[in-house]
Amino acid sequence: MSHVLDLASVLKASQAISSEIVVDKLLSILMQVFIEKAGAEKGVFILPKERDLVVEAIAINASPEVVTKQDSVNIELSAEVPVSVINHVYHSQENLVINEATNQTNFANDSYINEHQTKSILCMPLRKKEKLIGIVYLENNLNPGAFTSDRIEILNLLSDQAAISLENAYAYQKSQEDFERISRNLQELQRTQLQLIQKEKMSILGQLLSGVAHEINNPLGFISGNLEEVNNSVGDIINHLQLYQEKIPNPGEEIVEDAEDIELDYLLEDVPQMLTSMKEGTERIRQITSSLRVFARADSNSKASFNIHEGIDSTLVILKHRLKANDKRPEINVFKEYGDLPEVPCYPGQLNQVLMNIIVNAIEVFDEFNEGKSYEQIRSKPNEIKIKTERSDDNNNLIIRFSDNGPGMTEEQRQKVFDYLFTTNPVGKGMGLGLSISRQIIEEKHEGKLTCVSELGKGTEFIIFLPMK
Repeated sequence: MSHVLDLASVLKASQAISSEIVVDKLLSILMQVFIEKAGAEKGVFILPKERDLVVEAIAINASPEVVTKQDSVNIELSAEVPVSVINHVYHSQENLVINEATNQTNFANDSYINEHQTKSILCMPLRKKEKLIGIVYLENNLNPGAFTSDRIEILNLLSDQAAISLENAYAYQKSQEDFERISRNLQELQRTQLQLIQKEKMSILGQLLSGVAHEINNPLGFISGNLEEVNNSVGDIINHLQLYQEKIPNPGEEIVEDAEDIELDYLLEDVPQMLTSMKEGTERIRQITSSLRVFARADSNSKASFNIHEGIDSTLVILKHRLKANDKRPEINVFKEYGDLPEVPCYPGQLNQVLMNIIVNAIEVFDEFNEGKSYEQIRSKPNEIKIKTERSDDNNNLIIRFSDNGPGMTEEQRQKVFDYLFTTNPVGKGMGLGLSISRQIIEEKHEGKLTCVSELGKGTEFIIFLPMK
């Protein structure tokens, strides 16, 4: 009957060992099983690592349970095992049983045995075929001869399964570490790629916009200055003509006919209006070039104070052609609610890119959402973007909220919205980099936070938190 019970006990222990794949948990189970089956007080698992032997786990039989802790210390530096015994088993690859260690001439001089007056020792190699997987060291300081042949036989039966399970567990651990390393490398590669794309885009865009603004400003200044002079001159001519009309009420038939031919009364009224329109046009161009310069500010290696409202306004000026009405939809209405904010330390050029990405994202969502709808259907529920700025309650952060009344997103889409290359746009309409770059700029470059709140059918809100110091 005892043999039947032992067999059932061994089978149960073997199943417990084979069912675990996580190294730490497996070592804990393994040490508990070996201590219990051997009748040991202490157990240590030693792992061969390259040319070293390392103490990986230490278990103490503190009845009613076995307590296991991880160590990972070279045996030469560990105070938990007799080094001479471990080295002997490592080289012989055979079980070593010592019934009275302090009297064993080969090992009696070992400092560990001398200090602890160790009595019974059992040291076993765990092998899979010819490969050494580990070494189990067991000791009992109460009874000499504690490790009987029956107990050793049971441990021998379990050692093969222990070796297989340990090899599998370490292989699984290595695969997990490799996977995590590859994932980290991939994430780092993506971050680097985004940084390169962002840097290149901002460099090209900055050069382009600065160049365009400069080229426009030169003739614009000339036109604006001449318009002012023309306006004054035309005013003088009109006044002179009106004086003629007052002083010479009957100018003669030829002059009257010519005045009718050129519609003199209309010209006297319309020319000043045309000049006023031209001045307004040049002022509009001046605003655009000013906005281009603000948007394309070159960032230095350190942060600079920046007026967020100026950045938002400049971005909206540049995007006015995308916001205004066209043949497919009415104008996208933009509502601004600006709080009383100080200038914030940031990288203005990169921050402007974030503002641009978020607003363009909303415009593109509206354009896609409006597909198939009539002009009147869209007009009945106008497309709206609301921009609100405020301070956080603790006055440490500046908050910018961009909300729209578009279609919103599913929870799955919301969770992926900042992922690298994720996009809901049709093929050929965006690479899915804008929001990824935006989060990187806000969170990594500015140590802020960019979040998204969205519900299907209820619109979307992007929220930027920027440190004010």
